[in-house]
Amino acid sequence: MARQAKPTKPVQEVRKPILTGTWNGRDALRKARSVLLGMLLVTFLYVVLSLLLSFDSLVLRIVLGLAIVGLAVLYFYYQGANAGQSDAAFAEIMYLRDADGKPVSAAERGRCYHPGKGFFAAMLGALPFVLLALVFALMAQKEQYSLGVLPSWMTPFTRQSGIGDALAYYAQREGVTVLVVLKIITRSMTMPFVNVAIRLGADAVLWCERLSPLWVLLAPLGYGIGYRQGPALRNRINTGIAIGDQRKKRREKRERTARQRTTTPERLI
Repeated sequence: MARQAKPTKPVQEVRKPILTGTWNGRDALRKARSVLLGMLLVTFLYVVLSLLLSFDSLVLRIVLGLAIVGLAVLYFYYQGANAGQSDAAFAEIMYLRDADGKPVSAAERGRCYHPGKGFFAAMLGALPFVLLALVFALMAQKEQYSLGVLPSWMTPFTRQSGIGDALAYYAQREGVTVLVVLKIITRSMTMPFVNVAIRLGADAVLWCERLSPLWVLLAPLGYGIGYRQGPALRNRINTGIAIGDQRKKRREKRERTARQRTTTPERLI
């Protein structure tokens, strides 16, 4: 009969205790700065990709808009997950130091993992962008029809009395105001959503602009969600290390057994 293989025991997840840090320490401020820089990068990608992938089809605009926003959320998610895993690993070391009675400074404790640190850093880093979007949302107005540009062949008629007064409205141009500047900035930060709203009409654009602070917050929220996965990622790494150690021990045991068999003298009959 064939020899049955021994069932392998399920590997138990390795969970090491950690020292809980603070949610608003100096380390959180450094993370907020990285979120702010990430927001600038995401805004740039929003503008470029939305302009390149702008289609007449509403369905395509919705699908591509969701894809662009999803990529931004994933970008912040992985950034937060890496930061959470790093803080969890540092918190393991600080726990052992604290358990041995060695001093742990306030800066070292602040660097340790805290479940709320990721969301605090995300909110703080996105705060300037949210405030700009909030101010514009309060000032947003429904877009009205504006006169176009006169063709060049009608320029001589503008100098005639009567006709020139009627055509003078075409020469009026609105200057660069605070509302215009805020609109440009906010639409850059929410371009995937604005692209869809434009195809739905002026009312949809107005609601999109009024909800712009929420659209701005979507991507950085991924950082806070990813940061909370830090301990779980650290547990996977510790479990992988334990599995590697077990395999190494089994391999060394097999090699030691094989050496013993080769060195054992054969008994003569």
